[in-house]
Formats: sequence, C-alpha cells, structure tokens
Amino acid sequence: MKLVNILFALFFLSSCAGYHFRQVQNPFSHFGINSISIPMFVNQSIVPNVSSIFTQEVHLLLSRYSGLKVYSGYRRDTDAVLLGIVSSGQRVVEVFQQGDKSLISKDLLSGRNPFYVNSSTLYKMNLRIVLLKRPDPRLIKLVQGPLGDQIKGSPQIVLDESFSLESSFARGIGENSSEGIEGRSVNFTKSKGWFRIMLKELAKVASERIRKEVLNAF
Repeated sequence: MKLVNILFALFFLSSCAGYHFRQVQNPFSHFGINSISIPMFVNQSIVPNVSSIFTQEVHLLLSRYSGLKVYSGYRRDTDAVLLGIVSSGQRVVEVFQQGDKSLISKDLLSGRNPFYVNSSTLYKMNLRIVLLKRPDPRLIKLVQGPLGDQIKGSPQIVLDESFSLESSFARGIGENSSEGIEGRSVNFTKSKGWFRIMLKELAKVASERIRKEVLNAF
C-alpha cells in the first residue's frame, strides 16, 4: 500500500510539472475593494494616442480576477478607482534614440551610391498606476494633474507604483515611386504601423509586470 501511495504521489507531481498556479482571486478583497472603475489613462507623454492602449490592457488584466468587478470609465459607486498616467521625457531626444543601421545598396535604390540609414528606433516611457479607495473627485484630479507625482501618503491610496518601460520598433525601408534618380528616396511610411504594434506589445508587458510585481504581492 505504501508503495502504491508513493507511486501515485510521483505520478501526480510529474503530471503537474510545468504547470503554473496563477492567482485568480480578487487581490484587493482584504481592503474591502470588490469593484473598481478605470477612467481613461492620462497621457502626459510626447507620444500621441497611447492612453487607450494601456487602459485596455490593464482593464483586461483586472477583469481576469474573480470576485472583482471592473468597469470602464469613472464611477462614483465603485469601491475604488484605478488611475493610470503615461509619461515620458518632454524632448524627442529624451524619448527616442536611434538603434541599428541598415545598408541601402544600389539594388534597393538604383542610381545612388550605397549609404546607411537608421532601421530601428528605441523609445522610453513611464507608467504610473494609483488605486484610490472611494476617492474625492478633487483627489483624482490632483493625481492626474501635472503635480500628481507629489501626491503621496493619502489614506485613500491603496497602491501607487511606477514602471519604466523600454522597447524598440523597426522602420520599414523601401524605394518610393518618384521617377528619376533625383526623385528617388528612402520611404519610411511603414514605421508608424510598426510603432503602433510595438506600443500594444509594450502595454502587454506593462500589464504583465503589474500582475507579477504588484498584484501577486497582495
């Protein structure tokens, strides 16, 4: 019988190899928080149209926890409000840095001597998330405002975490359709598309960091 029990235990452990137990219960329940509203994140960066991307990913993350109701937009009737502030340096050189270079050969751009161009761009951003329990609307405006990072120590702040985020995007390189050697140039029209894709991936990375570094610690 002992041998059977040992074999059963070994079988059970081996069958669980590689399986990761994930926290799925409401991480804020011991704070009396069972419902959260998430207003659109504030964009204080120089990169346009990033608020919705980060808001959606964090909303999706919190929606996976049972026992926690998550609502889009600000609502007074929820137990707490989760604020997000996306920020960056205020100068382009502080946010974007040129990465790898690619050789533009005569095969790609006929009629011109080979030369190098930047084929990737690195960028840096920051995300701050603040969870406020039944906050006064004035406190929400203060946290979301330009001096929001100085709002510390309020009894309504359940969590206040900041994340430094870095990524890069490739730049599409090709020849435009202008006729004549003088009119031929390098076309980077695909760069914006790649940048949007990488922003979405960066938001997913931020969401996963929030789960691992913050929520799993509650």
